[in-house]
Amino acid sequence: MVRGDETGWDVRVDDGVAVVELPRRLALDGAASGRLSDALVGAVSRDDVDRVVTIVNVEHPLSAALHDVVVRGARAAAANGVTDWHVVAEHEAKAVAVAREIHTVETSVFTAEPRAASA
Repeated sequence: MVRGDETGWDVRVDDGVAVVELPRRLALDGAASGRLSDALVGAVSRDDVDRVVTIVNVEHPLSAALHDVVVRGARAAAANGVTDWHVVAEHEAKAVAVAREIHTVETSVFTAEPRAASA
């Protein structure tokens, strides 16, 4: 598992699935973007990974840096035999915006109910 320090993103592999969680207040500068990209490419490059699930909780418009990370991850995923990439978001438009960047792997978009805040 690789966590994004102050940015709050999380990339982990669970039973052959690379899981990428993008928090509500995700802000990616050059260094944070590089760390997220490296974590994603590392996860999708593992021999035991054949699919990716990205959970998009980002509340503001998606940045160009995030789109670049997704494109780089999708290219690495395709090169390493990943067959499916699922994008889950509370708002379908955000999931579609991420999925639109993934041209090299079969992509599915799902909407999810927002999680209740922990007390």
